[in-house]
Amino acid sequence: MTVRQGLIVVVGLMMASVAHAENIPSNAELFRMLKAQQRTISELRAELEQTRKMQRAAVTRQRREVETAARPAGRDAGKMAPAASPAAMAAYAKASPGMDAAPMPSLGRGAYASLFGGWASGSSSTVSQLGTAFIPEAAGGPLAVNATGQARTSGVGFAGAQIGYEWSYGSRLLPALEIEGLYLARTQQRATLENPTARLPEHTFDDTFPTRTGVVLANAVVGFRTPYQGVTPYVGGGIGAAHISIDGATSTQLNPPEAGINHFNSGPDSSVWGFAAQAKAGVRFALGDSAYVFGEYRYLYVGSNDHIFGPTVYSTHVPTTAWTVHFGDTSYNLATAGIGFS
Repeated sequence: MTVRQGLIVVVGLMMASVAHAENIPSNAELFRMLKAQQRTISELRAELEQTRKMQRAAVTRQRREVETAARPAGRDAGKMAPAASPAAMAAYAKASPGMDAAPMPSLGRGAYASLFGGWASGSSSTVSQLGTAFIPEAAGGPLAVNATGQARTSGVGFAGAQIGYEWSYGSRLLPALEIEGLYLARTQQRATLENPTARLPEHTFDDTFPTRTGVVLANAVVGFRTPYQGVTPYVGGGIGAAHISIDGATSTQLNPPEAGINHFNSGPDSSVWGFAAQAKAGVRFALGDSAYVFGEYRYLYVGSNDHIFGPTVYSTHVPTTAWTVHFGDTSYNLATAGIGFS
């Protein structure tokens, strides 16, 4: 290598050293870079804290929505609590995996149907028999009959069915509307009737009325939630109509005696519609999710009604008008048990 070439190499190395020195940042530049990095870290921390606050607020909001569905709050205590949406429930469970979601209240049975039966004990009711016997003028002329007494009713079995719809109102009440029909099997009503008249020392009838009764009712019922799972007491009442059917009625005169004479012989059957109402109270026991059994007491009222029976038609008896028999109000005490499905 010549001297000239050596000088060129030395000069090149010196210029490379200067260029490298220019690329090294100064202390001031290093300080500014450190401050910028600190600001970046602070901003990231602030953003992270803000994200956490937003998540906590979302969890709180979703929790309140679930709790609102479980119980009405403040001025809305008398109204039905709105149910939390499934999406809100899922979001709440996802946002707070370590906490149990508040239990949702039952929405009631919804549509339901049931069958029931039991035993009915009826009260006595007033009975009157009205008509006229066309006795010849020579024997005193027509005789008006207005015989009155009390009908005695024996106990009777019954069966029925109902359909209804139940919903939830607030946190404790389960109102429902239902339609039902029940049938009281044949029962024998018997009455001893006295007809006061100055023409006869005694005028007494012994009447029997084989009676069947069908009742159709529209009911309103309110159930009550209890701390006991699956146990629901309830009360209710309803109004409707009763169909009272009498087949084979008899009216025998005891005093003075008329052996073998049924005063209703030409028309011993009659049926009419009347007013009916009831009140009831009972307890329902759940059998799983969709079946239940229940027991209840019912008070059934059947309003007064009038039946028309045929006149007395015998060759050995004076003719008569058709007979009107008036039955006063009747009540029944019903012991009921049944099974239902929803």
